[in-house]
Amino acid sequence: MTGNSIGSRAIGAASLFGASLVLCSSAAWGQPPEAEPFATDGRAEFVREIEVLTTAEVAPLMPDAALEERHIGKRVRWAGGIYGIDGPCLTILFARSGDYGEPSWSPQPTYQTFVACGSGFYDKELVEAHTNVTIIGEVTGKQYIGMGGGGSDGPTIRIEKLYRWSDCLAGDDSPVCKQGFLIAGPAADE
Repeated sequence: MTGNSIGSRAIGAASLFGASLVLCSSAAWGQPPEAEPFATDGRAEFVREIEVLTTAEVAPLMPDAALEERHIGKRVRWAGGIYGIDGPCLTILFARSGDYGEPSWSPQPTYQTFVACGSGFYDKELVEAHTNVTIIGEVTGKQYIGMGGGGSDGPTIRIEKLYRWSDCLAGDDSPVCKQGFLIAGPAADE
C-alpha cells in the first residue's frame, strides 16, 4: 500500500466516526434505551472512550519538538498510521489529530515519525501495517528511525493507551473491525 492508502483509510475512519456520531445521536433520542440494550451499551462505551481521548491531559508537542531532552517524561497524545512493528514497538507515521483524537490526514504530510512501545503485544489482526491509531503515552527518549531508503531521529514513547480506529463499513461486526482501546497481551509461545 502507498502512503495514500493510509490517508484513504483515515478518511474512511473519520467518515465512519462522523456517521457513528450522527447515528448515535439520532438513535439515542429516537428509541428508548431498553429497546436495544446491547447497542446502547456499545454507544455508551464508544462515547466514554472518545471522552478519554479528548480529555487526556497531554503536552501540546509534535514529534519533532519532543526530540529535545527536556521533554522526556511528558505525556502526549499522537495519532497516525502504523508503518512497521518490531516486537512490542510500533513505528508510526504521525498525522495531526482531528477533533476526537483521530488521525487527520492532509495533503501536506508532516514527515514526522515516532516509535511507541508497549508492555506486551497486540493482536496481529488488529494492529498491523497501515492501521490507524491514537496513542497516549510518555516520551522516553529518541532513536534512529530508518524507513523508505532514509531515516532520522524520532521520539520514543511508552504506550499508556492505544486506540484503534476502524475503517470497516458501518454494521460490520467481524472481530477485525474492532474500534476502541486495545490491551496488549504477552507474547505467544512459538
